[in-house]
Amino acid sequence: MATVGPAQALGTTAPATSPAEPEALLLVVDDDPDILRVVKFYLTKQRYQVFTAENGREAIAILERTPIELILSDVMMPEVNGMELLRYVRASPMLRDIPVVLISAEGEAAKRVAGLNLGADDFISKPFNFDELIARVHNHLRLRRLQHEVLLANEALRQQNERLKEDLEAARATQMALLPDSLPESEHYALGSRYLPVDRVGGDFFDAVVLEHGRKLGVIVSDVCGHGISAAFITAMTKITFRDACFRSSDPARVLELMNRSLSTTLKNGFVTAFYGVYDTVDHTLTYASGGHPPLLVQRRTERRIFELEPQATFLGFFQGVKFTSDAVVVQRGDRILFYTDGLYESQDDKAEAFGMARIKQVIQDHADKELPPLFDALLDQLRAHAGRIQPADDITMVGLDIL
Repeated sequence: MATVGPAQALGTTAPATSPAEPEALLLVVDDDPDILRVVKFYLTKQRYQVFTAENGREAIAILERTPIELILSDVMMPEVNGMELLRYVRASPMLRDIPVVLISAEGEAAKRVAGLNLGADDFISKPFNFDELIARVHNHLRLRRLQHEVLLANEALRQQNERLKEDLEAARATQMALLPDSLPESEHYALGSRYLPVDRVGGDFFDAVVLEHGRKLGVIVSDVCGHGISAAFITAMTKITFRDACFRSSDPARVLELMNRSLSTTLKNGFVTAFYGVYDTVDHTLTYASGGHPPLLVQRRTERRIFELEPQATFLGFFQGVKFTSDAVVVQRGDRILFYTDGLYESQDDKAEAFGMARIKQVIQDHADKELPPLFDALLDQLRAHAGRIQPADDITMVGLDIL
């Protein structure tokens, strides 16, 4: 063998010149010392660091102490053969991701099938074509590194998603803290509410405040453009501005003007619709103002009819200097007033037909003799029956005010 090169002695083709590869730790396993020497020679020329073993038992000992990145193993070997080595590698949590390329003689189709079933990544036949051998080694290492990069990217994405979940939970907790824990109680009225965010963090807001030492009750329902953390921020700003304004004036138009002034200078994006009503328990009037919000529904149960209080101005937080006006309506004992957001009537079925105001009014009339919680349940049941498998696309908020 001294008179010929190692490749010729093994019936192989010498490799073409290829660019130097970054170092990788390879393990070559074969019971033929000549094959080990030749394979190591050509792989070392490619700047790979090569470990060798003459059987599977030696290979396992190397794997237990060395971070091998790819295994080239003969199939037929004494003590522990290539199939047994492959089975050991795939069963080990620490080793199972290492690419394994099995080496077999031509015509051993059964061994190839068995090896692939055990999890071999590739096969190379003897005698070697070293261009092919090096190309396959290179490709399997590149694939392994790409898989490693994908795993790292997925882990970074998982951590980012966990942080986002934590942020959303914090935003949700903040938003829920903005909603009233309980509603005011009085011999003059009864209040009820229902809030269903479509996402973990919604964009609806409602509040009820006792004014002028109990003579008046203020109720507001608002709808922030969008969902998520940004909507939670705007919701928080809406509550802050409302609580600041409602105790400075009992005029709903003035309250909305003060809110709009603050929101339009604070918000960079987004807007808020709102309907604010103030019920006077002495005069039996409901004074109200609206900023681009759906109409208020007033059910006069003594006459079995429903009428609407229409919005009068544009939404809040986008334009400065918007002028709002207050209107008033006389209410009487037995009247039911429904504040709500557009998610209630805009929810669609699979044919893109909205639930609509007519259905809402019919449910209200059908449950005129019921208290507010059963009415809310009936509205939501009818809405779900209408939508079927289509999930709501917007938050749903309802606040009911019964005049006693």
